[in-house]
Amino acid sequence: MIGTTAEAEVLGFAREIVAARSAQQLTIVSRPEYDNRNDEAVEELWDGPSRQFAVEHTRIESFPGQIANEARIERLLVPVKEKLTGRLPGYFTLAVRESEMTAARVKFAIAHVEIERLITEAADRVGVGETVTLRSGRLPFEMQLKLRHRNKSALILRSEIEGDPELLRVERFRKAFDEKCPKLARWAGANRSSVLVLECDDYQNASYHTSFEAIQTLLAEGTHKPDVIVYIETDITPWNAYVFKDGDRLGNDAMRNGAGGYLYERGRVR
Repeated sequence: MIGTTAEAEVLGFAREIVAARSAQQLTIVSRPEYDNRNDEAVEELWDGPSRQFAVEHTRIESFPGQIANEARIERLLVPVKEKLTGRLPGYFTLAVRESEMTAARVKFAIAHVEIERLITEAADRVGVGETVTLRSGRLPFEMQLKLRHRNKSALILRSEIEGDPELLRVERFRKAFDEKCPKLARWAGANRSSVLVLECDDYQNASYHTSFEAIQTLLAEGTHKPDVIVYIETDITPWNAYVFKDGDRLGNDAMRNGAGGYLYERGRVR
């Protein structure tokens, strides 16, 4: 369901892409799920002069509980990141184990002070390409700090996932396909194509290359086959998008944009 401005913007970006590939203006004629308050309805219907589309959108988790984990990171680590960006002597990544972060019980005010202390004390002594482990008796988790280079002052956060990344990724996409594709199949037909919009905001754990491989595995199983699959990365600026499937065309055959490339950038669709 379109519950936030961000979701509407993701669907708007996808509509621009499909319109450009269809060489026609597409208009939202209905939002059945919202209008009817019906979970079995699709999110949007797009109509153009010669083509019509039924559309579903979902955000893909890179691992179970990613969204909840990100909310915890937002409260625990982002304030420290914002405070230290511009002050650190280089471009650093700070990694935490997803399992430890999920289970952590700590007062945020205390954690902010301790995390900042650990990072600033280690930052001056770590070498380029080196990783150091940060530990404290006041924190119920460890962190790995790595200096990438000294050309810019920044702190990038990332979660380390336990388990086989490829299997986890396929299962996340399978869950999305199982939830969204049956609705699309019911609303699409001879005169209306189905569009599945997949949103990813975790590039570190799910690049478009690895995501396409997971989707290719699912499509080969033959259970779900939406007509169009648009994959949108929203954790970079501007947003990037790729068309993984367009009718019978898949992968490189489907990805071509108006300039002959693969990438669509928000605000520069052609």
